[in-house]
Amino acid sequence: MAKNNITKQADNFPQWYQDVIREAELADNSEVRGCGIVRPYGLKIWELIKAELNRRLEDDGVENVYFPIFVPLENLMAEKDHVKGFAPELAIVTHGGGEELVNKLAVRPTSEAAMYKTYARWIQSYKDLPLRLNQWANVVRWEKRPRAFLRWSEFLWQEGHTVFVSEDEARLEVDKILNIYSDIYKFMALPAFIGRKSESEKFAGAVMTKTTEIMVKDGKAVQGATSHYLGTNFAKVFDVKFLGADGKFHLGHQNSWGLSWRSVGALIMGHGDDNGLRLPPNVAPVQVVIIPIYKNDESKEAVMLYCENIKNDLAKSYRVKTDEREDLSPGFKFNYWEVRGVPLRLEIGLKEVESKSVSVFRRDKETKELINLSELKTSLENLMLDIHNNLYQQAKDFADSHIYRIESLDEIDGRLGWFEASWSEDPESEKMLKEKYSMVSRVLVPENENKAPKNKKCFITGKQAKHDWYFAKSY
Repeated sequence: MAKNNITKQADNFPQWYQDVIREAELADNSEVRGCGIVRPYGLKIWELIKAELNRRLEDDGVENVYFPIFVPLENLMAEKDHVKGFAPELAIVTHGGGEELVNKLAVRPTSEAAMYKTYARWIQSYKDLPLRLNQWANVVRWEKRPRAFLRWSEFLWQEGHTVFVSEDEARLEVDKILNIYSDIYKFMALPAFIGRKSESEKFAGAVMTKTTEIMVKDGKAVQGATSHYLGTNFAKVFDVKFLGADGKFHLGHQNSWGLSWRSVGALIMGHGDDNGLRLPPNVAPVQVVIIPIYKNDESKEAVMLYCENIKNDLAKSYRVKTDEREDLSPGFKFNYWEVRGVPLRLEIGLKEVESKSVSVFRRDKETKELINLSELKTSLENLMLDIHNNLYQQAKDFADSHIYRIESLDEIDGRLGWFEASWSEDPESEKMLKEKYSMVSRVLVPENENKAPKNKKCFITGKQAKHDWYFAKSY
């Protein structure tokens, strides 16, 4: 164990993750298996991510809406590929008001089937398009192996559902949203691998899925967000059509896309160390914590006044907190806030008061420097930017250095990271890979989609390879 009862990453990474969730007070178990309780500190991280993404979507013209949590089961059954993909994860409501329901309901696993019959009523003419709506909601997918934030049975997310006149417009939006998701991860100081999913791994009922994949510190992948081109598959089922400028009726071309609080899990796993969280300033619930240090009532009065003045000044620009808890040592408080990943800690004792200075500790590098009070605001601005850039660069360097080129299955081993290989894109070969090695394709990045594979032969089957893909185990 490292300090604060946190298992070392190298000893047991999944246990390290659970320990950080507990010690940083991000979440707790509930009485319902697979469903978690998100504590204020954990929820605030999600709310900061949510606020930035919501701003980006609204700036792009997307409007928010809300649909019911219950979906008529017959709606889900209507799109055969869709229901096949979600059937094992469905929660079905069979009774309500003390009676058995004639028409069974599903708790939404996603909302295509909940929304598109209504879309069919709302859309009459090409003048009603594009329709670009998003909802922030909870969904339920009955997980067999739940994991906090990453795979709970109930989770929070946003899901966008859009309709366009043409395929070209719809496909353009797929990439636009994918780039917004990539920017959100940059906002979290995490580099993302964006690109296409394989046929086996695409969204159930979609024509094509694109993904945002994050490499975390044990070398596994987290699917950070997805953007799907649905074609006219759902439009045919739910009669989403419009009268075109040519006077004829046409099916709408649809997309759906979503990012969940799985992003919080990626954030923890992408930046954390043996001492707990390391949060980039953008998503830190507390960006600056002030620790007063004093020995007696006389020094306490001077130190607390000095701390209060600094807090009041910094609170105009930062989420700042003074730890005024009595009967706790400075060392205890240092550890407490390190576990929670606060980017900057200001240590203030009588020495700092007398010299009109502040001792500043930065969590990402675990370094300390003495800064003159007159220079504090400018120094903090520079430090915040540097912390973000440093965390991003560390994550990028890790990801770039943990992708290994292989030419055959024999080269798959226990190395930390992902594998790049030339692949035939045969679904059966991917099924075998999953069963034997517990890994699948993660993403076909654009630079590999637009050029020939490095090896003409598939690393699994020996058949003609189509592209170079990234493969990995995942959460």
